[in-house]
Amino acid sequence: MNANRKSLTPLPAWTSLAKHSTEIKNVHLRELFAKDATRGERLTGEAAGLFLDYSKNRVTETSLKLLLQLAEECDLRGRIEAMFRGERINITENRAVLHVALRAPKNATITLDGKNVVPEVHAVLDRMTAFSNRVRSGEWLGHTGKRIKNIVNIGIGGSDLGPVMAYEALKHYSDRALTFRFVSNVDGIDFVEATRDLNPAETLFIVSSKTFTTLETMTNAETAREWLLQGLGGDKAAVAKHFVAVSTNAEKVSAFGIDTANMFGFWDWVGGRYSMDSAIGLSTMLAIGPDNFRSMLDGFHQMDEHFRTAAFDRNLPVLLGLLTVWYNPTFLMPRRSRSCHTNSI
Repeated sequence: MNANRKSLTPLPAWTSLAKHSTEIKNVHLRELFAKDATRGERLTGEAAGLFLDYSKNRVTETSLKLLLQLAEECDLRGRIEAMFRGERINITENRAVLHVALRAPKNATITLDGKNVVPEVHAVLDRMTAFSNRVRSGEWLGHTGKRIKNIVNIGIGGSDLGPVMAYEALKHYSDRALTFRFVSNVDGIDFVEATRDLNPAETLFIVSSKTFTTLETMTNAETAREWLLQGLGGDKAAVAKHFVAVSTNAEKVSAFGIDTANMFGFWDWVGGRYSMDSAIGLSTMLAIGPDNFRSMLDGFHQMDEHFRTAAFDRNLPVLLGLLTVWYNPTFLMPRRSRSCHTNSI
C-alpha cells in the first residue's frame, strides 16, 4: 500500500461510525435541539476572525467523538505535518500540496526537495504589486496613450472561479474607477457580453493558463486579441500594452504577443482550487490593491496556523472535513475502500 494512503474501512472508528449511523438514521435535527438547549452554543468554534456554527448538522456527541477518533486513527495530524513539510501527499499526481506557502510570511521556511519556496513566492508577489500599482495609479497606459479602466480576466476552473468569488466578496474594497469582468465560457456570447460596453483602448486582459495551451482559455484569448486589434486599427504592437499572462510557458506567451516581462508564474504544487492567492489572483490585487491583497493572505496564513496547531475538537477546517466524511454517501458502504487524504480537508 502507498505510504501516503491509509485505508479507513478496517479502522475501529469507521466500523463504529457505520453502526452509529444506522442507529440515528431516523433522528430528526429538531429532536437533537429539543433534548439539548445548549446545542446551539456548544457546537460552535472560532478562529482567525471566523465563527463556525455546526450545530445544524445531524450529529450527536457520539457522532463527533467517533469522527474525532477516526481522525486520530488515520493519523490526520501526521498527514497535516507532511503537507507543511512539502511531502508529495497528492498521490494521484505525485506532487506536494503547498498552497500554504502562497500566504506564508517572507521570513518563513517551507521546503520542497530541500529548497525553501517562500522567497520565490514573495518575488512573484512583489512583481504583482509593482504591476498593480502602475495600473491603478494610471502610470500604465494602453497603446493609444489612454489610461486602463477595464480589466478582463480570462481563465477557466480555478483560474476563474477563485478570482470571481474574491472580487464579488471583496467588492467593497475595490477601486470603483476600474471595471472588472471575467470570461471562462467558450461560448462566444460570454466574451461578447463581457466586452460589449468596453473601449479596447482602455482595456487590459489577464490570460491565466499555466501552459498557455488550455483550450477554452486560449480560444477566448484569441477572440480577445482579435477584438482588441479590430478596435485599435490592427497594429499587433498593441497586444503587449493590453495583455498580460499568468503562465509558466514563456515561449507560448511571447508568441501570442505578450511581453514576458509581464508574465507572472506559479508552481505545480499549487492546486487549481487553491490558486487564487498565487498570481492567479492578479485581478483581485488590481481590484482591491496590494495592501488589501496581502492582508487577505495574512488571514489565510492565520487559518493555516490554526489548522496546523489547534486540537481537532476546536479545529475549524478539521471539523468541516470530518462532517464531509460523515455526509459522504459512500460512508454507509463499508465494503468500499476509502482513504485518508489531507489535501481534501
